Amino acid sequence: MAVDVSLSHDSAADPLVAFRRFHIGLLFQELSRDFERRARATLQARGHAGLQPSHQVVFASLGRYGARLTELADRAAMSKQAMGQRVDDLERLGYVERVPDPADRRAKIVRFTRKGSAFMNDAAEVVSRIWQDYAEQLGEQELAQLQERLGSLLLRTRSESRK
Repeated sequence: MAVDVSLSHDSAADPLVAFRRFHIGLLFQELSRDFERRARATLQARGHAGLQPSHQVVFASLGRYGARLTELADRAAMSKQAMGQRVDDLERLGYVERVPDPADRRAKIVRFTRKGSAFMNDAAEVVSRIWQDYAEQLGEQELAQLQERLGSLLLRTRSESRK
């Protein structure tokens, strides 16, 4: 579905036209699907099967040395239960493991396994390649500016939602 973004604010009189013009989420969804399709196909070809888009939040939130489940949930702005389900999935697939926290033996640290670290190396290469593909279409500087502006918008909307 191609989204027509060329309409002016004068088109707002027609609700359908206004919806299509100003629903920026449609663009985000379409680009997200394109990104996911490219990444998933390449990562599956490299042997990383069984991963779902919902698992991304764990990979994006988990640091090199691991973190407690509550920290992961906080970083991702989601419930501990929802994060726990994703971690459970990735543990079953062999990408993460839970180990005792040396600072508090009652708590567990979620960390990458060797398979998880290998995935992160592959994912970094894949994401870089997708970036290059997009940069060829937009230009490196314009893509970097887009990323910066979207990041700024995200930070602002997050801070507004916490008020």
